[in-house]
Amino acid sequence: MKADLHIHTRYSFDGETSVSDIFSMAKKRQLDCIALTDHNDVRANIEACVFDRSLWIPGIEIDCYYKSNIVHIVGLGIDFNSAIYRTIASNYLNELERIMNIRIHVFNRLFDLNMHINQIRNKNPGKLITNVEITRYMFEQYPKHPQFQKYLNILPGTNPIADFYWDFCAIGKPGYVKMVLPDARDVIHYIHQTRGIAILAHPMISVKSLEDVKELKSLDGIEVYCSYHDQQQGLKVKQFAEDQNLLISAGSDYHGKNKPSINLGDTHEEGSSEEWFLKIKEAIARKK
Repeated sequence: MKADLHIHTRYSFDGETSVSDIFSMAKKRQLDCIALTDHNDVRANIEACVFDRSLWIPGIEIDCYYKSNIVHIVGLGIDFNSAIYRTIASNYLNELERIMNIRIHVFNRLFDLNMHINQIRNKNPGKLITNVEITRYMFEQYPKHPQFQKYLNILPGTNPIADFYWDFCAIGKPGYVKMVLPDARDVIHYIHQTRGIAILAHPMISVKSLEDVKELKSLDGIEVYCSYHDQQQGLKVKQFAEDQNLLISAGSDYHGKNKPSINLGDTHEEGSSEEWFLKIKEAIARKK
């Protein structure tokens, strides 16, 4: 069997694909189970209720702080009707709106540009303006800027918007803008409170060292297989998961056009998902 437990729909600020299209794509790619894990948002799960429950697991991906990093915790099997998730979604949207002008100012200074929020809004009517819309506008308006060339010359295996984010907007990078986000330990508590299990997403790009993960005592599992891990990294994370008695999970982190090199089901897992997936299902069932 094959499972992909980290998928984004149009309800993520950086996603675009409808829930129905996700299910159609999953069927075409012969996936046996998927999880809808939008950034800080559970609405895709409400739509998914009309589909066969055996084909999907309700989920969410929550942005949070752990030590000096922003990490992403995936909640699987959650009660998506809980008011906790409405609060998380509201707080996150408020933060995105709060920092958009700050981010434009930072980019203007960093790259010697002259962007204004109204210009970007005119290009994106009715949309919340986030780093995705700002970056895309910047690339369109300043295609000859020397610092943008590597992102405009799109090569196979690259994700220009996401690559720019990791190069300039992540913690410690010159374009970083601090957001108010919850602590990882609190996020894990919220997931457990809503009868779900907590999985650390794509650890090789989000934590400085796997040793740091040992201190997250309440974590249930870790993404071993994902589109960001090569074979060697996957083996390293798998060994760590086994040593720490953590559940193994797999997820593509599919976003659609904002990460064009990532296809649904692209978890870099070789072979069947059955062994680890059954343990995930059992862990979720014990929470009910």
